[in-house]
Amino acid sequence: MLLPLALIFFALLAAAVVAYGTEPIWASFGPHGLDLILWSRRLEWPLIATTILLCGGLLLVVISAKRRIWWLIALLPILALFYHRFTAGPARGLSTVADPPFVAAEKLPSLSPNALVVGLIFNGQPVAFPCSELFRAPVVIRTGREKPVVLFWSAFANRALAFTTDRDVKAEDLEIISSPGNALVVYNTRLGQFINGLTGKTFKGETPTGFHESLQIVKTTWQRWKSEHPDTQVMSITPVDGAFNKAVLPRHKMPGVDLADIRTICVVATTQPIAVPSDLVTEKPLNLTIGKTALMLVRVNGIVRAFNRELPGDLVPRFFTFADPKHPAVFWSDTDTGSEWNSKGEWVAGIRDLHGTTLSPILVEDDLYWNVMKFWYPDLHLATAAEVATAIATPPVKRMDRPPPPRRPRGRQP
Repeated sequence: MLLPLALIFFALLAAAVVAYGTEPIWASFGPHGLDLILWSRRLEWPLIATTILLCGGLLLVVISAKRRIWWLIALLPILALFYHRFTAGPARGLSTVADPPFVAAEKLPSLSPNALVVGLIFNGQPVAFPCSELFRAPVVIRTGREKPVVLFWSAFANRALAFTTDRDVKAEDLEIISSPGNALVVYNTRLGQFINGLTGKTFKGETPTGFHESLQIVKTTWQRWKSEHPDTQVMSITPVDGAFNKAVLPRHKMPGVDLADIRTICVVATTQPIAVPSDLVTEKPLNLTIGKTALMLVRVNGIVRAFNRELPGDLVPRFFTFADPKHPAVFWSDTDTGSEWNSKGEWVAGIRDLHGTTLSPILVEDDLYWNVMKFWYPDLHLATAAEVATAIATPPVKRMDRPPPPRRPRGRQP
């Protein structure tokens, strides 16, 4: 009596871990819940083998010991658990694609102008990934003449990351597991390595094997991206149906996090990342200093950009909005040299010593959810309105703009 019960109990337990061990809900119980998700996938096939052996042992006990056949009814819930795992698991309907088809912009008229896309410059060619496509294929690998590029899309965090990789990183090795804490979790089956699609790191904080440079991505509307890059190509896997054309809100619970807090931020990827509320980033440049990095954060044509403010000669000027009728491309000027700069951070006019100088871009991403980012980056600092106000530079007062000094009355000579 006890032997069949023991076999059924442990078989059901192993099958339950296989079926529900990777559910995102476990992350709401803290680090141990996240460990359960990772170990459930790592031990999936040993658990399946264990379940099959226990079921075989039950069948053997029923046949050899002439037990009642109704003991085999316990096999039905085990089969149901396996069916749930492989047909309705947390990664159901999600796939990793390699070299998906890309078409010219004019060949995809069905894509709504207001549809959210992820833009990327790949080997000099602008490409767009519609979020309606990324919701079904959140991991995309595209090879080329140079290094391949992998793109991760964490839909419930509204975050995209792109990296150059080695050619050993292949789509068939990257398995989508779940979305605990609203972050995409990918498992490299060849290396046995878990990758956090929101941070771009392993869960030990290391750079995944074969991953290299992080690339600048832009989240914007299809109309805006196409107007800035008329020669863009766009990914087209399935017919556009209008679903998930906009950002979706966080769905999965996280410990100590209020999902109702949907404040959006932009995160600057400096050595010590900083978050700035999205609504406080305007066309007026913000002159911020994070650690040893002096940067300018500004919104250009609706897109947030960040540049390093350091110039040759140990200069760290502050930038302010500036228009020059002689140079329509000018967007800003700086307080130290009075030079003029365009929206790409290129020197346009001013002192000749800076001719050919270009401000170094810094990776930045806009419209991220503060609660999700704070969960995965506990040390992330959110700039306050007072800090933002002090980061706005005012144009220096020119000598010609100052009022003339009062004239002193001359004394009459006798």
